[in-house]
Amino acid sequence: MKCVLFYGSFGDGHVQVGKALSEVFAREFGADVAMIDTFRTTNRFVAWLNERVFEWSTRYLPGLYGLSYDWTRNLATTHPLWSLLARFSRKAAWRALEEHRPDIVVQLFPDHALARMPKGTRPMVAVVLTDFAVHSRWFHRGVDLYILPDARAVDESARFTQGKTIAIAGIPIRRQFSTCSLVERSGRRSIVLVTGGRGVFPQFQGVLDRLLRRFPNHTIHVLCGRNRRMFAQVTSFAKTRCAAERIVPIGFTEQLATYLQQADFVMAKAGGVTIAECLACGVPMVFFRPLPGQERENAHRVARMGAGVIVHSLRGLDEVLSMLSDEKIAQLASHAREHGRPAAAWTAAYRIVEAWKSLGEPEKRGQ
Repeated sequence: MKCVLFYGSFGDGHVQVGKALSEVFAREFGADVAMIDTFRTTNRFVAWLNERVFEWSTRYLPGLYGLSYDWTRNLATTHPLWSLLARFSRKAAWRALEEHRPDIVVQLFPDHALARMPKGTRPMVAVVLTDFAVHSRWFHRGVDLYILPDARAVDESARFTQGKTIAIAGIPIRRQFSTCSLVERSGRRSIVLVTGGRGVFPQFQGVLDRLLRRFPNHTIHVLCGRNRRMFAQVTSFAKTRCAAERIVPIGFTEQLATYLQQADFVMAKAGGVTIAECLACGVPMVFFRPLPGQERENAHRVARMGAGVIVHSLRGLDEVLSMLSDEKIAQLASHAREHGRPAAAWTAAYRIVEAWKSLGEPEKRGQ
């Protein structure tokens, strides 16, 4: 069985999901797996430009990004905009089909490159949503199976998935998170501030000041991602506050579960994968000024679960932190564990392989 996973380098989440699924496909099903960034492979310069525009707009013009997200969220799946954007990835996607001749293609990024396919190729196509938010760009006519994070996503995507097969599996996460809920907590109390792979967090100094005051017995681990400047700023801030032993900056690490499973709560970026990892570890989340767009929608989903809270200002953060008693934290953690899906990668891979088997040979699917 050959399997190709398509992703885009717009944040680390899609890559982490790809790694999680690749491991399961190879280990459990003996699959030959390849991961391909269709955007960078099609045109590296255009992909680089798109990534910089995405990073710049979400950092400096989040309102504009949010408006574009909301405007396109309910567009028809056949809207010309999706065909236009697919030009940035179709060349690599089609070449991968011709070169690898995969039995299964898994899309981990919203893209319409496979809404039509080159003549003579027709693999089974699965789309795995990596956010709890539903956006029309994820859906197109070339898909055979949608892997969705929860029942609410099924309801919200019903207008886009008519006649398609759907499975609920959660957002696939790496195996290190599969035993988080079983790990015994150490006696040392901690809070984790997650800044994402890019190492960006709004007003982080004000946030750290408040965490220091409200939780004097906690160590605060700041995961700075690949942002060396952020690491240096956190280090300097800790020294100026005489809190070098309590504020610990951490560079990019693959072992995120090590920190999450010991945390009382997490100050988190509201990315879909980060949320799935926190839920699997049973750790509550506090979202500080989530970005408009999918992060805002993800944060609201967690708040409705009862596993986290949303804060829009430093003043609001003061109020929320004052309410985070041990009892409240335990209540939020209970809801997080209730909604966690640590086996999501295995479930998703299993449902994808089963769908491929049930569809039969390509010629029977109208190649």
